[in-house]
Amino acid sequence: MVSTRSRVSTTTITFSSLLPLTVLSAAKIVSQEKKKSSLVVTPSPASRKRRRTTKTDESSSSPNKNKNDATAKKELNFATTLTPELVASINPDQKYIDLVVPPAELRPSATLTTGQCFHWKAVVAIADEDENGTIKKESAWGTHDATEWVGIIRLPDGRSCVLAIRETPSSTLYRPLTTTVPTADIEQYLRSYFRLDDSLGHLYQKWSKADDRLATIAKCIPGVRILEQDPFECLISFICSSNNNIPRITKMVNSIRANYGEELLTIGDEKYYSFPSSEDLLAKGNDDDFRKKCGLGYRSKYILETLQILKKHGGEEYLRNFRSMQDDPNLVQEKLCEFCGVGRKVADCVALFSLRQDDAIPVDVHVWNIARRDYDPGNALEQVKSLSPTTYKQVGDLFRSRFPDKAGWAHSLLFVAELPSFRPVLPSELIAQMDQYKQEEELKKKEAAAVKKKKKEEKKK
Repeated sequence: MVSTRSRVSTTTITFSSLLPLTVLSAAKIVSQEKKKSSLVVTPSPASRKRRRTTKTDESSSSPNKNKNDATAKKELNFATTLTPELVASINPDQKYIDLVVPPAELRPSATLTTGQCFHWKAVVAIADEDENGTIKKESAWGTHDATEWVGIIRLPDGRSCVLAIRETPSSTLYRPLTTTVPTADIEQYLRSYFRLDDSLGHLYQKWSKADDRLATIAKCIPGVRILEQDPFECLISFICSSNNNIPRITKMVNSIRANYGEELLTIGDEKYYSFPSSEDLLAKGNDDDFRKKCGLGYRSKYILETLQILKKHGGEEYLRNFRSMQDDPNLVQEKLCEFCGVGRKVADCVALFSLRQDDAIPVDVHVWNIARRDYDPGNALEQVKSLSPTTYKQVGDLFRSRFPDKAGWAHSLLFVAELPSFRPVLPSELIAQMDQYKQEEELKKKEAAAVKKKKKEEKKK
């Protein structure tokens, strides 16, 4: 997390007319919006520098140094920058369709690229690279002021399509880029995908009454929703997340698509593929290919064993049936942990982000720190050194007791507020508190390391 902060000026923008919308570039839309809006939008923070990718992580270390040209080309395609012009050139006669959902109920900028899923890519109007490889508006977590994304959705019946999602100051729009799925079916799926039947405004109000800190965050970051993703894709994606970061997870998931899915669309130099079914992935995949073609490393065997277990239980429908088990979230976690490579955190991610287990709390070091800093007044977690099963449940219970209605949703709003790319929209006082806590934790670590070193030296004497 960025440790410095600065005052950021805000800009008032609007969107004068929603329908009909053509495929104007994002830059043109922004210029139209500046005229009439009362919504305050904060500009993006400065981007981090990124080294120009060549050979990275496990996929470039042995045994993957001698990849064939086709595989290398697929990997390069994943780095293609999406521009408004490229997106507008695809299926240009199809206009944007309004989901008619206000910002208080849905903001894709705070939902699609904040760690729930890995198949949405931002459309950027500015993507210049300097000689050092600096890419403007780049962030692994997305940016709070992105306005359009392209991704692939997989409907329950197995059909897939590529579409663009556009955020405006007053609503959220979508535009199919492929024509194999009727727009009526896409809209029905999107309403389920974004879970639009759940009133987020009501939840924000309820959580805000229970917690002043969340109330402050809720005013700054509207529309953070929990998705209802395809459970199989979600399960495989989060198995890939083990000891990993977002760019690498995204690369692995894209590689699985490219090698085992069906080609759906080409935008510029980038091809878009469906996510394979569990049956196809089991029939076509093997450990060697998962490692060499997809760069999965040790996760390859996890996925192969998971596919076998899923087949034994009857396939993907076994996962979807967990949605009806909302009375026993602990049982859902236990069932998911039976899959290879799935621990409590991965299980809770899959449960929360695809199975409607709304009180699941995925606990990692970041969530642990939020709990210790804000929701552990008795400092019961102060002396805890690791996330044992007991501690994991204890951390989750802190959120569940504070937010008894959809605690997992509230936890996700608090998590998004911790992301570096959302700092500019937060009050300076809140950022100062975050920075102070981080400094105190770093000091404690240094002191503990010094004590440990001293004891080690005394033993040598």
